Amino acid sequence: MTVSLPRVQRRSGLRRIGLSLPVGGLLVAVFVLFALIPEVVASGDPAKLNVAQQFRPPSAEHWLGTDEVGRDLWTRVVHGTRYSLGMALAIVATGAAIGTIYGAAAGFAGGGIDELMMRIVDVFLSLPGFILAMAIAATIGRGIGPLVGALVIVWWPSYARLVRGMVLGLKERPHVEGARALGASAPYIVRRHIVPLMIEQLNVRVTQDLGYALVAVASLSFIGLGVQPPAPEWGLLLGGARAYISSSWWYPVFPGIAIALATVGFSLLGDGLAELLVHEHRTRQ
Repeated sequence: MTVSLPRVQRRSGLRRIGLSLPVGGLLVAVFVLFALIPEVVASGDPAKLNVAQQFRPPSAEHWLGTDEVGRDLWTRVVHGTRYSLGMALAIVATGAAIGTIYGAAAGFAGGGIDELMMRIVDVFLSLPGFILAMAIAATIGRGIGPLVGALVIVWWPSYARLVRGMVLGLKERPHVEGARALGASAPYIVRRHIVPLMIEQLNVRVTQDLGYALVAVASLSFIGLGVQPPAPEWGLLLGGARAYISSSWWYPVFPGIAIALATVGFSLLGDGLAELLVHEHRTRQ
C-alpha cells in the first residue's frame, strides 16, 4: 500500500489539472503557427484591394468575408497574428527582463536602496496602467515602436515587485549564504543561485501576461494610438469595422473572436502551468 500511494496521489493531482493545459496549449499553438507561417495558412495578400468584392459575407471563397475595400478577412486575421502576438511577446519579454533585473537588485541590496527603488515602483503602480500607456503613446507618437515602448513602461513595475518579493525569501537560503561566505559577487549570486529558482513562477506569469498584452495592444490600436493602416493588426481591424457593425456583422466579429480565443488560450495555458507547478511541488514534499 505504501508503494502505490504516490502513484494514486500523482494521478489524482494530474486529474485536478483538468483541461486547462491541453486546451490552452492547443489554442496557443494554433496562433503561434499563424504568426510563424501566415503565408502558408492564408496564401493571399492581406493588403490586396478588390472593390468589386467589398462587404461579401463569409463564403467558400472568402471564409470570413471581406471588408470595405474587398480585402479577404481570413487572410488579414491570420497575417495580423504576427503583429498582435509579436508585439505582445516583445512587451512582456522586455517588461519581464527589466522588472526582473530591477527587482532582483532591489531585493538583494535591501535596506535604504531597496526602500528607494520600491518607492519608484509604487509610483508607477499607483497610476492607472492603461491611461498611462495612452498618455505615453500619444506623446511619443504612433506606430509599433511607440506602442511597445509605452506598454513596456507600464508592464515592468509589476515584475519588479514580484521578483523583489521572491528574492527577499531566496537570499536567506543556505546555498546563497554559502556563496556569499565564499566571496561571490552579488550579480553572480543572483544569476546563478537565485534566478534559476524563480524561472518556473516567472514562466507562469509571462504566459498569463501575454493574453493581457494582446488585449492592451488591440485596445490602443483600436483607438488609433498603435499600429497604423494598412497593417492587419487585430485591434486596427476592429477599429476599422466600427462604422459597418450594423450592416456587415462578420467584419468586427471575427477579429474579436481571434482576440478572445488568443487571450483565453494564454490564460488557460498559464493556469495549467500554475496548477502543474503546484502539483509538482506537492509531490516533492
